[in-house]
This record gives sequence, structure tokens and C-alpha cells, in this order.
Amino acid sequence: MKVFNTRKRRNLKDRLLARASLSFIGAMAGTTFTGGAVTVASAQEASEGSRDVIVVTARNREESIQDVPLAITAFDEESFKRRNIENLDDVARLTPGLSFEDFSGPFSSPVIRGQSQTRLTGLEQNVSSFLDGVYLPRNWAIDVGTSNLQRIEVVKGPQSARYGRNAFSGAINYVPFKATISDQAISGQITGTVGSDERYDGGARLNISLSDKFALAGTYNYSTFDGTFENDHPFADADVDPGTTGNVGGWENESYSFSGVFEPIDRLSIEASYFRFDVDAEVRAGVTLRETAGQFNCGTQSGFAANFRLFCGELPQATETSINDPRSIGGISETDIVRTALNYDLTDTVSFSYTFGLVDGFIGAVGNTESDRVNCGLFAIFVPDSCAFSNTPNGEIRYLTHEARFVFDASESLRLELGGFISNGEDRDVFTTTFAPDFSMLTIDTVEPIADVIGDPSGTVTDTDLNSIFGAAQWTSEDGRLRLGAEVRYASNDISSFVLDTTGTLTGSVFEETFNFITPRITVDYDLNDSTLFYASVARGAKPGGFNPAADPSIPENLTFDPELNWTYEIGAKNSFLDDKVLFNLAVYYTDWNSLQINAPDTGSASAFPTNIIGNFGNARVFGLEVDGSWLATDNLTFDGSLSYANSQYGDDVQDFRFGRSFQGFSFIPAPCDDVVCASDGDISGNNVERTPPVQAAFGAQWDGKIPGSDLEYFVRGDASWQSEFDVSSVNIATVPDRFLLGLSGGVTYKNFDLRLWARNVTNETFVSNAFVVIIPFGNSINSFFGDRRSFGATGTISF
Repeated sequence: MKVFNTRKRRNLKDRLLARASLSFIGAMAGTTFTGGAVTVASAQEASEGSRDVIVVTARNREESIQDVPLAITAFDEESFKRRNIENLDDVARLTPGLSFEDFSGPFSSPVIRGQSQTRLTGLEQNVSSFLDGVYLPRNWAIDVGTSNLQRIEVVKGPQSARYGRNAFSGAINYVPFKATISDQAISGQITGTVGSDERYDGGARLNISLSDKFALAGTYNYSTFDGTFENDHPFADADVDPGTTGNVGGWENESYSFSGVFEPIDRLSIEASYFRFDVDAEVRAGVTLRETAGQFNCGTQSGFAANFRLFCGELPQATETSINDPRSIGGISETDIVRTALNYDLTDTVSFSYTFGLVDGFIGAVGNTESDRVNCGLFAIFVPDSCAFSNTPNGEIRYLTHEARFVFDASESLRLELGGFISNGEDRDVFTTTFAPDFSMLTIDTVEPIADVIGDPSGTVTDTDLNSIFGAAQWTSEDGRLRLGAEVRYASNDISSFVLDTTGTLTGSVFEETFNFITPRITVDYDLNDSTLFYASVARGAKPGGFNPAADPSIPENLTFDPELNWTYEIGAKNSFLDDKVLFNLAVYYTDWNSLQINAPDTGSASAFPTNIIGNFGNARVFGLEVDGSWLATDNLTFDGSLSYANSQYGDDVQDFRFGRSFQGFSFIPAPCDDVVCASDGDISGNNVERTPPVQAAFGAQWDGKIPGSDLEYFVRGDASWQSEFDVSSVNIATVPDRFLLGLSGGVTYKNFDLRLWARNVTNETFVSNAFVVIIPFGNSINSFFGDRRSFGATGTISF
């Protein structure tokens, strides 16, 4: 990887956005959950019995994770080290009911309980993600890594009542290292990593307690990596910046933060934090499978119509190398996050909290759309001697939020919460297709980055004003064994959207709509005894609707699409046996998912190749179960594991019109489906929901020891994960193969020094991590992305 080039990064940003500067108002799509506000499953270590347990504050007070009537998975810093958790993909491998769609970074999205994104490019996500309670509104900003984090928590099932908009199927919260008032005046750590494929990391954190009332902290982390796949492109070493140089799948990332906490008087705490993330990610290794290159093997059409065949069967396994155009950019992003919070205990029974959040970010990405990334040629009929690049996602966001909350401990048996939430802001998403010279016209010294030749992009601007009030109540029986809980949120979402042309000029009407939600959650939990908790819940999830500004106005109903909604019914049990040496948890759920937002051609368009718009088409049903547990077999040996199953299927009378599309004025071109391999009208009733594995499993074993008569401690750990095959698209004719991955780690600790050796994908498996289908008039394609091959290294840490 090259040293980061600030000028080229700015050049890309300026070229993409200079035509339409924005005065952001800010728009927050979720709620903040820190300090006195709700924190999504904040985890701590606490001694209980003969082992450490996780303590969470998902309901505004500290509780053992075994006592909360929610399906929660949490990882702390020790887990990051010993399980070698570096990113959200690693979290997903070890979390039952969570998978991660990794499409070269900018389109990545987590999937909880089989409810995958039906639209990868949508502004709204099915899973809410937060940094210290501040909502991360776009999918390119959600994977912040684990450097300088204290914890990651995953709460499964719809959480819209407590956590706000977009916690449609669950929520993820990153809890960062921040300033802490302590007896130790100065504390911190310095860490470094050296690994295969030019992996070099360096980081530091520092906490300074200036008094018993005031503390400051700061963090810094830098990471560079060349990727695990050799790039077989003949111009791989053209040194294009920004672009992909050398191997494929590398990165150069930098992050830092500053925070402070002030406690001027008893009962009052004031916090302020700033976080910065700069990401320069190369494209992932992968391949574009396109019928026009003779790669597709299903469909009965012939002649010119063969361009619309679909791929059937299991996708080819990943190769040991990849061919990627060096001008491609996986994603260059800059994200600034500001958070302030005030927490005040007014009395022994009444507390108040206020939280402010700001997210300001930019993303730029360039993807090569050719199946032959050396000779190009897909669009040569229109632009001779050229390669086509899709510049998406690109855009800017600025989101502002305010939340106030009161908590009343009315009595020993009754607890009440009441609050309000306000946000407003703007989100700009731009797109353009760029044509650059193909390599027959270039030498290695004349390859220019796409940022220097990019066209003028048009875009869509979406303004959001969100106002909500929420409340919660919990009643506890006199003996403390039975608890009844109720949560509810009323939210009013004022959304407007309009289209800008390449000069930044408004090209049409402003679309405005108000979407109102009431999202309740009811829980019942009962302590059968000191070791077993049973619980049941009913909850509603909601994801806002939006607009199709490019739709033909002659059909008004096509200009707006409605919200997605679901109801989830869950029962579960949390158990601890043998003096807490064995933990075993089980959850069974059923989700009724309605008004799915699915892409479809604009039926009002006069074009032979109409623009895709978004509509609400049908429903889906998800039934599943999740099991996780651990066993402290001896004082040294621990086993842990998890298993999840999600049967996620479309309901009756559901159509995906992309696969049933016919092109106006071109009757000789049939729809992609032909009633042989799939329904020609796009009917997907009863099919599996795409891009989510039905079965996931993980197993880990760890040995901890100490050298007798010394301060030297050591550990050895192995983690194995497996996920089943899954469908690439809603028509269920192509599948991503199953995969099994193994990771190993081991290390020693001597006083304040820690050295850890690690290896990822030990058996060097080549596998397809995910894929999606593109339906266009010039030949359908499947974009297939590869998972990382084996890497290994050593990480050292000095604490003080």
C-alpha cells in the first residue's frame, strides 16, 4: 500500500461533489443511547460465582446479561484479542443470528435474523448501528473496526420502541475508549502489529485524571495492509492513487479521538467526545460473471435474447488470485462524530439525561463494471476503446440529534421512563458512470486515476426531520420473580427529496411526505429459580418509506413508497448451571415482515429501458432459533459455541419485477426468467430471502495458564465457524457455497507487556463471501466477492 495521498483524496471528493455544495441541516435516523440515555448492551466484567459474567445496561441499569429478557451477544477487549476480532465480519462469524454482507466496503450491511437488505443501495438499513450511542446512518460508515474500542454489543429482534428508527431487526453498538476519572493520574497503552502481506499497525491511548472531578483522554490508530489476493492484472503495479496497487483487498486507515468528562458536583456528569475515521479501502478480490462472456449456463432463450440468461447453480469457488482494474476504489471515506452528554440525578429516585450527537461524513467509490477487466469492451459499442466504471456510492451526510430522558424509580416495584427525541438533517447520494481508456491505449506510466477523468455527477438530496416521544414501564412482583414490561415510541418522520442535475440545480418538484409510527414492545419474564430465566416478548419494527424522484409523474403512486413493518414474537430461556460454570441460552422467534421495499421498473416510463424505482411488494415470514453457551470445564480450559437457524421466506403473491421485466419496444427481448428456471412474471412467492445463510455455527476452545513461580501468564485459543450455502437472488437459482473457517491465537503476558501471535483462515480456504445480481439491458451479471485468504502476524502491547 502507498502512503496516504491527501491531495488525491480531496481531488476525488471535489470532483464528485463540487457541482452541488450543500448547506446541511442534519438528520438523525435513530436515537442516542449513552450515559443516562439508553446504551445498547454496554458490557462490563463482574465477578459472579466462579467465573466472570457480562453486565449490560440495555435497559438503563446494570444487569447481568443472563438477567435481561433480550437476545444479546457482547464482546469486550479481551475477546477482541483472544478471538482475533478485527471487524464486523469477525463479530458476525461468532454471533448467532448475525451475518455480514461485505460487498467491497461501501455496500456492506449487517443482517440480523434473516432480514437482509432487499435494496443494497437504500439509504435506510434493517439494522441500526451506533458509536457510543450515536447513530451511524449509512452502511459505508458502520464498520469502524475494533481498535480503541472497549466493547461491541449486538441486540437481536426489533428494537424500534426503545432505540428508535431503523432498529428494524436489531441494533449494534460500538462502545469506544473514553476519558475516565480514576485514582491513577496517567494510564494508557501503546500497541503495534506486524503481519503478512505488508500488515503494519500502530496505536496508542492515554487517559489523564487531572483531579477527582475532571479527566481527558485521547486515542490514535493507524493500519495498513496490502491484501491477501495477488492481482493478476498486467497494470497491477501502475501506482494509481487513489486506486488499487499491488495486491487486492488492502487498506490504509487512520482513526483518532479526544474525550473529556467533568463532574463539577455530586450527581452531575458532563461528557464530550470527538471521533474521526479516515478509511482508504481497496476493492475486494472478486469476479463479475456475465452471460455475454459465455459464463451463464441456464435459460432456454437463444440468439440475441441469450444476453438475458441467468446463472444457475453454485457459484464458482474463489480463485487463488484476482484480476482487478487498478483504477478501482473500494471506498474512500471520512467520518466525524461529535457527542456530548449530561447526566444528572435530581433525587434518589429521579434522574435526567440529555445527549447531543453529530455525524458528518463523505464517501467516494469507483467500481469497474466489466467482466473482462483487462480488455473491457462491455460498453465499447457506445464509447469505443473504453472501460466502464460505476461511481457509487458517493455522497455526503450530516446528521444532528437531541435527546432528553427522565427516569423515575417510582417504587421498588415500578420503574418509569419518559423522553423525547429530535433530529434534522440532509443526506446526499450522487451517481455517475465514467468511461476511461482501455489498457490497449495505455502504458503503465500513463494510467490516470478515475478521480482525474470522472464525469459530472447528478444526485438526490434527502432531508429528514424526525420528532418522537417514548416511554417505558416495568412492574416487578413483590417476590421479585415476575416482571412485566412495556415500551412504546411515537415517531413523526418528515422526509423530503429532490433531484439535482450535474450543475447542482433542482430539476423537478420537491417530494414531501410524513410517515408516522407507533412501535410498541411488550415483555414478560419470570425467574423459575436462581439459575433459569424464561421470557417472552412481542415487538414491532419500522423502517421509513421514501420517494422515487426519477419516476414518471403521470402515475402518482409510483412517486412514493411506504414504510416496511414487522411484528416479532419471541420466547427464550437463559440458564446457568454448576455454580455458573455452564451457561446455556435459547431463543425461538417468529417474524411477520410486511410491505417489503423492492426495486421495480418504472411502469409509467416511456423509455424502452425504464429506470428502477422502489415499491412495496408483498411480505415475508421468518422462523428461527438461536443457541449459545459456554462451559468452564476446568480452571484452565473453556469451551464456547453457538448455533442459529433462520428460515426466511417470501410470502404469497410477491413479485420481484426485475426478473420479470420486459423491455418496451423490444418484444424480441424476453424477460430474464422464462418459466423454466424461474417465473416469467417475477413471482418469488415461497422463495428464500436472498443473501443470508440459514444456518450458522461457531465453536471455540481456550486454555489459560500461568508459569509456576513467575508472573508469566499465557493462553492458547482456536475458533472455528461454519455457515451454510445461501441464495444469491430472490429467484433462488444461484447459490453461494458454504464455508468453514479456522482461526488460531496464542500469547503471553508478563507484568505490563503482552505479546500475541495470531493466524486468520489458517487452512487458507478460498471462498466466495457474498454476491449480488445486476439486471441491465446489456447483459445480466453476478458480482461475486471473495473472502480473505490466510494471514498471520504478531501484536505487542505495553500498558501503563
